[in-house]
Amino acid sequence: MLESLARAERPALAVSRTACITGLATALPEQQTPTDAIWDALGRVRGRRFKGAGLAADTPRTRHLAAPLDWIMRPHSQSERTEAYLEHGRRLAADAAGAAIRQARIDQSRIGQVVCISCTGFVLPSLDAELIPRLGLRPDTTRLPIAELGCGGGVSGLARSHDYVRAYPEKASLLVAVELPSLTFQPDDSSVDNLIAALVFGDGAGAAVIESPNGTAGIELARAATWLVPEGAGDLGYELRDGGMKVILSRRLPEIIRSQLGGVVERFLAAEGESLADIDVVAAHPGGHRILDAVERSLELAPHQLEASRHVFSNYGNASSAGIFFVLAALRERRRPGQALAVAFGPGLSIELARLSLTG
Repeated sequence: MLESLARAERPALAVSRTACITGLATALPEQQTPTDAIWDALGRVRGRRFKGAGLAADTPRTRHLAAPLDWIMRPHSQSERTEAYLEHGRRLAADAAGAAIRQARIDQSRIGQVVCISCTGFVLPSLDAELIPRLGLRPDTTRLPIAELGCGGGVSGLARSHDYVRAYPEKASLLVAVELPSLTFQPDDSSVDNLIAALVFGDGAGAAVIESPNGTAGIELARAATWLVPEGAGDLGYELRDGGMKVILSRRLPEIIRSQLGGVVERFLAAEGESLADIDVVAAHPGGHRILDAVERSLELAPHQLEASRHVFSNYGNASSAGIFFVLAALRERRRPGQALAVAFGPGLSIELARLSLTG
């Protein structure tokens, strides 16, 4: 499948196969919350003191939350959650997108597509409809909202932007992801999945401007692919219930990743005559230390190859589809040129991949 995908992506004539991330930015809520405070809040909600439940080793040191912790730990209707999502999501998405555009130094009239990703709030019209006039973009800008790809949405969004600029090389794509998973917390749900979600997720937004290569410095995006692992369909996702979204985070997930990822990546790279020996660093979705451990073992990586992803998780938690933007930003700040592979996982179970080149 990946071989045929690679053949189908070969363009004709002088159209470049690659794209370039010329603007990259993230945005965070102001409120920073250490994990100890979340343990204490969970204890008050449950009426007992938690001692880690064997999960402490897989929690970030801190993360940012859109709403006060006391608000998050109280029951809310879905309409109340949606109001909070709009209040905070609009600002974060606009802040990240505006910063990415400024960094790219692009004529905004060249932006012909906005890809807007979020799985933690559902609104119609989607946030991109508000972003276009707010950012001063053209009214004929193509909109592509993506909701159901979960944590894999950021890498999948890179692929969709890549597709667009290859088809329309004179234009650019604006990719925005905003996630507020803290607003989906269900205080009356005593499941382990819900407990893990409260401990590992953090809120945030990321944005990127993707263009055809024009000599501007940036992160080169060569190609991307997706791979479905049906046996993991029930291990990651959300169930929409009367009181909101119930998270599904199976503890089988790391083992599925460990057993499946290596072979998928090997096929993806081999389609262009590459192997993991050609990859200097892996920009893995910062889903948790156990997820990153599974990636490291499956791909037989050295610890330093996942350093950026572990740093992001420790300091920001799992920001779902927005998390990959924080990892790419961390890699860019280190100014180390090299070959990179972006990896993320979404419901389905889907493995999302992108081949990148980092400039110094």
